[in-house]
Amino acid sequence: MTVSSNWYVTRTVPGQYKRALSEFMEAGIEAYCPMVRREIRHHQTKAWIMREFQLFTGYVFAKRANGVFFEELHRMRYIRSVLGGVNGPISIADTEVRAIKEAEERGEFDILRPPPITTLKPDSRVYIQTGPLAGHYASVVKPKGKKAIKAVVESLGNAREIELSIANLKLVA
Repeated sequence: MTVSSNWYVTRTVPGQYKRALSEFMEAGIEAYCPMVRREIRHHQTKAWIMREFQLFTGYVFAKRANGVFFEELHRMRYIRSVLGGVNGPISIADTEVRAIKEAEERGEFDILRPPPITTLKPDSRVYIQTGPLAGHYASVVKPKGKKAIKAVVESLGNAREIELSIANLKLVA
């Protein structure tokens, strides 16, 4: 099976993905490092801080742009290797990399704390992240205590009012 695109997964020097991305940019090679956002509570101030981490720690996608791509990679200081098998480097379909980019933009990889009950006003839209209805959207009807809401969920063409824990929800704009 031949793949029309020329994306490859490169392994970077530990902790040096930003420098590897800079090196790719200097060489004129398109590179992409998927990121995940995570809310972390500061250990001293107890304030919530948004941090970004690599989705695939130690790996960066690189798109082959010219005929000397692999020779160029061998000269880079912050690239250790290209993932491959017995038959050489394995190329990744452009559609796969695009799907990862779109999922990152939608925030699917983000690890955020649940929204406070005060932000879940009636008619707010929420995304159900876990449980049997994971992947569905719902409209808030009213709060139900401090840790749950009543919401209308459309599933299989029917609209049902159910109770959902706010720990499973993500507020959608």
